[in-house]
Formats: sequence, C-alpha cells, structure tokens
Amino acid sequence: MAIRKLNKVTDDSLQVHHKIEDPQGNQAAIKIGTLTITQSEARYRRLFETAKDGILILDGDTGRIIDANPFLQDMLGYPESELIGKALWEIGPVKNISASQESMRHLQSSEYIRFDDLPLETKGGEHKQVEFVSNVYLVNGWRVIQCNIRDVTARKVAEAHLRAAHDELLVLVTELRNRDRQMQLLNHMNDLLQSCVTQSEAYQVITQSGRELFPGQSGCLAIMPDRNLPLEVVAHWGTNEIIAFTFSMEDCWALRRGQLHEVVHPKTDLICHHFTQSPPGGYLCLPLTVQGEILGVLSLIDNSSRASQKSEHQLSLQQMIITFSETIKLSLSNMKLRAALHQQTIHDSLTNLFNRRYMEETLERELRRAARKHTPLGIIMLDIDDFKQYNETHGHAAGDAVLRKVGGLLLGHVRGEDMPSRYGGDEFIIILPEASLKVTSARAELLCEQARHFHIEIEGEVLNEVTLSMGVAVFPENGSTSAGLLKAVDDALYRAKHEGRGLVISAD
Repeated sequence: MAIRKLNKVTDDSLQVHHKIEDPQGNQAAIKIGTLTITQSEARYRRLFETAKDGILILDGDTGRIIDANPFLQDMLGYPESELIGKALWEIGPVKNISASQESMRHLQSSEYIRFDDLPLETKGGEHKQVEFVSNVYLVNGWRVIQCNIRDVTARKVAEAHLRAAHDELLVLVTELRNRDRQMQLLNHMNDLLQSCVTQSEAYQVITQSGRELFPGQSGCLAIMPDRNLPLEVVAHWGTNEIIAFTFSMEDCWALRRGQLHEVVHPKTDLICHHFTQSPPGGYLCLPLTVQGEILGVLSLIDNSSRASQKSEHQLSLQQMIITFSETIKLSLSNMKLRAALHQQTIHDSLTNLFNRRYMEETLERELRRAARKHTPLGIIMLDIDDFKQYNETHGHAAGDAVLRKVGGLLLGHVRGEDMPSRYGGDEFIIILPEASLKVTSARAELLCEQARHFHIEIEGEVLNEVTLSMGVAVFPENGSTSAGLLKAVDDALYRAKHEGRGLVISAD
C-alpha cells in the first residue's frame, strides 16, 4: 500500500490529506486533519520549503515520515514518494546503519537527539556525513518530531585532511628529532674516537655507539689485521651473535663485490657464509675501504623474523649505517696512520728497535715508577766489538746487516716489558723494569753468547765472528737518576771494551 501526502494551502489554513492506493488500484483520500495556520506559520512553511538543510517531519506516535523538504530530497536523491509513510530506519540511507532502528526509535521517546557524525548513503551510492538533530513538539495536540539534517561532508573531509596533515607533521617532527639525536650520537662517537689512544678503546666506543644508534638491531664490526690474515670480530652489540668470530674475506659477499650487500628475504637471497646460522630477518654488510685498502666489514642485522620491506624507514636506516661506517673507517684509518707515524717517531728504521729519544723518555718514566714501588730497574749498554772493520772491509751494507742482526737478537731475547733501543751508532741500551743485578747480568751473558753464533753472509762472503761488549747497572745501587745510571753503565761498558771482547762488566 502506498501513501502520498496531499497539502492544500489556503490563506488561513493547511489541510493535510493522504491519498491511499490499495493493491487493486482503488483510491481513497483520507483527511488526517486541518491545521489552522497563522501568518508566522505560513512563513515557517516557506522556510521549510526553501531551507538549505534537510528537514524531515515524523509522526510522533508512529515514527513514520509525513513530510520532507526539497533540499533533503535532493541531498539524498530520494523523491518524496519514496520517503512519505515510511519509518526512518526503512529508508535506504539509514537502514544499513548498525543499530539504527533502536537509535531512531529513541526519537519517539526523547525530546532531543543529536548525532554529530552520522554516515549516510544517497540513492546514487554517494556517501555523506551529516549532523542529525531532532526535536519533539505539538501541533494542535498532534505530536510531531522534526529532524534537521545538515550535510557536513565537505567539513569532515577538510577535518580529515587536516588530521592527516597534522599526523604527517608529527611523523616528520619525530623523524627530525630522531635524526637530530642520531647526528648528536654520531658527533659524540666521532669526538670519542678522536680521543682514543688504542684500538681496543675505539672498539668499545663503536660497540656503545652501535647500541645507541640502532636499538632493536644487532651488529658487529670485523677488522682485517693483515692482508693475509682472516677478519676478526672486534665489536658487536645486540642479542643475536650469529656471526663467526673469525672468517675469511671470501665468506662475505660485500667484501667480494666491494660494495654494500643487502639481504631482505633470508630464505631466498644470498646469505654471507660468515653467519653461523641463518639470520631471522634481513641484514646489511658494508665493506670498510679507504684508498683501496680493506679495513674490515660492518654488519647490521634485523632481529625481527618478518620479511623486511623497502620502506622509508629502511632507506633512512641504510643511510644511517653508511654514515656510521664512514665515521668508523675514517677514524680507524686515522688511528692506523697515527700509529704508523708514532712507530716511525719512536723506532729506529734500520733495527726496528726504539730510538734514543724514546728510550730516554721511557727511562725517566720507569725510574719514577721504580722509586714509587721500591723495585729495582736494570739497564744494559752494549756495543759491537770492532764494528768499524765491517764497514771498512765489506762496506756499509755489511755494517747495516750486523746492526739488523743485533736488533733482531735483542727483540728475540727480552721480556715483553723490557725496552731494547738503539742508543746511537753501534751502541744499544736495554731497560729491564723490576730486574735485579743478578737477572740483568744473566740476560747480558745470554746475549753475548747468542751473538757468537751469528751467521752473516754478504754477497757470498761470511763475516767474521760478531762479539758484543756489555755494561750492566741497576737502580738504585748504581744511580738514582737517569743521568747517574747512564754514566754508571757507560763506565762499565768502557771497562768491558778495554778488558777484552765479548765481556759483561757490572757497574760496581
């Protein structure tokens, strides 16, 4: 059965009829009531017809629609015939809303209901966001519900765009803060690395910085100590220690190719052979190369088991590990260069022993330590007997060969804490911390004996037997200062030279 509203407006009244059509097509007009209106009510009717918001009038008792203004019909795309006589939840825009029937039934019992964000769908399938406000009032004893429906779709879209822009701004601010923190950490790491004296200190700094820069990631630094030696892991952080402690250059794809090697899917991509087990997620290996020289490789491992994606975060992470590796390799290269320069500064290039300047600095330091600890300090001064004849008879190459041989002898027959040095010409000094006169003299006798077994051949000619003369002195018995101790041991050497070849003479 279809119901169609008929309005008849006179100058002073509004007659409301409904025309009812039964299934057989019979028609009957039933007069619902006659509403007497004043001039203000007529003005309200004109406002109803021309309003720019949708307006529905519902019967307060049945909840069915008895009127809908043209704006609402245009907004939802439903003609008046498809609205009049239906319950609100029966029309297309509302019937699919969860719990809409229960919500709309409240209109009959509540004087005021408001929905600030109600989703509707027009007859053409367009989605609308509306504000829905209802009020209940009486008209000549007839309870009427007026529903005002305002289209706020454009405003909601603008708000959504504003929220999205705000969220993007928050993400950007967070990213900028993270990058600022990362740069501060990198600068701090660089400052610390510049202050490191030993490589072990540098490795500690790198380990700590790796933890701070890459939380949730595991990583390690492997260094190649020598071209012909395997790489050694010297720094690592994180929970997954799944890389071998030592491995060859061929075990790492990054070192083979000389460029970054990235694994996104461990089950399908090429895995480096230095892993003792397959990594749970992706990883990066980055070779550390300076001027063509390979220093080592830096690895960063994703601890998560899910496959990585080429996201913006990943690209940022990749850039950070590259910056991290650049800082590390430059610092290690500078440290290696400083060590080489220091080696040249304190060592004699011909014999590879410490030079005179470093010996004098060390002697002062060791004397202060011995005085503080109340321990002895032994010192041996020696020279090569008849060294001049090697240069005159066989040339300077022979003299250099003898000097190198003596340098090798001293390096091979001293303790780790002893300091052998070339004092000048063919004279050498050995400093022996915490060595008594007995120990120092025994070491000198051993060196004299070993020198007699030298076999030095120059251009097919075997040199004469090499003998060493030595003087021995001990702190504090023979001197309490470096000058006094050196004079005492020099006097002892002078006596050894004049009493015969290959002798050891103590200062006392």
